[in-house]
Amino acid sequence: MSALFGLRRQSEAATALSHALRLEERCRATLATALQNAVLFAMVIFSTSTFAQTSSTNTIRFQAVEIFADPQTAALAAYQLEFTVTSGNAKIVGIEGGEHPAFAEAPFYDPKAIQHERVILAAFSTQPTVKLPKGKIRVATIHLQISGDDELKFETKLATAASSDGNKIAVTISATEKRAK
Repeated sequence: MSALFGLRRQSEAATALSHALRLEERCRATLATALQNAVLFAMVIFSTSTFAQTSSTNTIRFQAVEIFADPQTAALAAYQLEFTVTSGNAKIVGIEGGEHPAFAEAPFYDPKAIQHERVILAAFSTQPTVKLPKGKIRVATIHLQISGDDELKFETKLATAASSDGNKIAVTISATEKRAK
C-alpha cells in the first residue's frame, strides 16, 4: 500500500508541478502582454502629442476662386477649361455656376477629380445668341480647402470656346481669389 501511496504522492506532486509551470507561463504571458500594452500606450501618447504639435501649425482654410471668361464682342455659348492648383496644398471641394443665366448651373466636371488639385470644367448653353453673354463674365466658382500657410497659386487654361453656331471663338480665361466682403 505504501508503494501505491508513494505513486499517488508522486502523481499529485507532478500535477502540482504541472499546474505551477502553467501558472508561471500564464504569468510570463501576462507580463509580456502588459509590457506590450505599456509600449503601445507610450507610442500612442507620443504620436498624439507630436500630432497635436504639428496640427496646431497646420491650419486649414477655405478659399473661393472665381473663373472669368471674356469673349470680347462674341456671344459665348460653350467653353472648356482646365483649372490647376500649382502651389499650396489644396483640394477642390466644390464647384458652382456663374453669374449669367446661360451659365448659372454648375459646369460639367468629373466628380472624382475634384478631390485633387486639378479639374476640367465644361459648359454650354442652347439659348439664342441674343441671350448669350458678351464681355467678361464669371462662368464658375471653385471652392478649395487649403492646408498649411503656403501661398495659393493656380492657373487656368482654355481648351476651347464656341459661339451659338458652333464656331470656335477667342476667349480670355482668368481666375481670381474671391475676397470676403
